[in-house]
Amino acid sequence: MTTEICSCEGLDPYCEKCFGSGYAPSTTSKKTVAKQSDKIKPIKKSQLKTKSYLPEKIDSLTKVEIDALAIKIISTLDLKSKKQMQILNSIPFNTNTFRRDFKDKFEDLGKIELDKQQLRNDLFIIDQEIVSKNYRSHFTFRHFLSDKDVDVTSNRQLKDLIREYKKLKK
Repeated sequence: MTTEICSCEGLDPYCEKCFGSGYAPSTTSKKTVAKQSDKIKPIKKSQLKTKSYLPEKIDSLTKVEIDALAIKIISTLDLKSKKQMQILNSIPFNTNTFRRDFKDKFEDLGKIELDKQQLRNDLFIIDQEIVSKNYRSHFTFRHFLSDKDVDVTSNRQLKDLIREYKKLKK
């Protein structure tokens, strides 16, 4: 007898099909595969239209305008990083089903990471412009995750980032 994933996904302890286990006996003799909608879908870059802070003609900007633009991008990066850390801290990694139970939070983490990558690319373009015009400026990030690439699919990296962040806070 084969089993399949129940429609309640094990979240209902009073389910009459699976009795809270998340696995119900299959009604067909073939193995059933979980629906595509049940799996975590990878986020495509074309799905998200991230807002770019860069004007069309960046070479016509003055030093003050470039500095203001860079500060705005860095502050946005810091805010997104703070939001990522809040989401990471709200996920209980000590359970066995945290990927399934908090699927939407992992999707949000992925979307925020794509936004952060776009912002880092914009900041890199601004940095190249600063170098080409021989300006002197020093920008620093105010959040731990602002300059880090977060791999949302790696549980180990996520746990390590949380540990490092907690060490910094102490």
